[in-house]
Amino acid sequence: MDISEFAKRFPEKMKEVQDFVESDDIKDILGVEAVNHFKESFEKEGFTDKALQKWSDVKRRDPNSQWYGHSGQTGKFSEARTVAKILTGEAGELKSAITYRYAPNGVIVSDEKPYAAVHQFGLQAKVYGKKSFTMTARPFFGKSEVLINNINEKIKVVSGMSKIKF
Repeated sequence: MDISEFAKRFPEKMKEVQDFVESDDIKDILGVEAVNHFKESFEKEGFTDKALQKWSDVKRRDPNSQWYGHSGQTGKFSEARTVAKILTGEAGELKSAITYRYAPNGVIVSDEKPYAAVHQFGLQAKVYGKKSFTMTARPFFGKSEVLINNINEKIKVVSGMSKIKF
């Protein structure tokens, strides 16, 4: 292709890119990729920025702890809780509550569970509403280089930009 052909096709290609960037399609890519990435934190038991940063283990999996096998649902020993993944609870509600919604210039990803921030930042909590303690921070949201790279790759594939030829 010579320069005159390039100059003729360039505005059309730029219009395609602009239409894609201004559509909801790109917001759905951002939201779905982010939600999936943050939900992976629960599967991997840690948060991935550049690399996986594992969470501290929980006392309910330590046979020497008084909390070994403790079930938050029943308050009793549960063999299943001795091996259950961190932050999964019996119902997996914290992970399931991660959603996204459109914003003017992108998306907002959130977890509306009232205890999400307690786990994310390591805030004060109470055992059965009584004894206060500071929860160990186990972040599952945050800026992630891996997520940004995944989004960029997905946008290239979906938009066809990875194979644009002039």
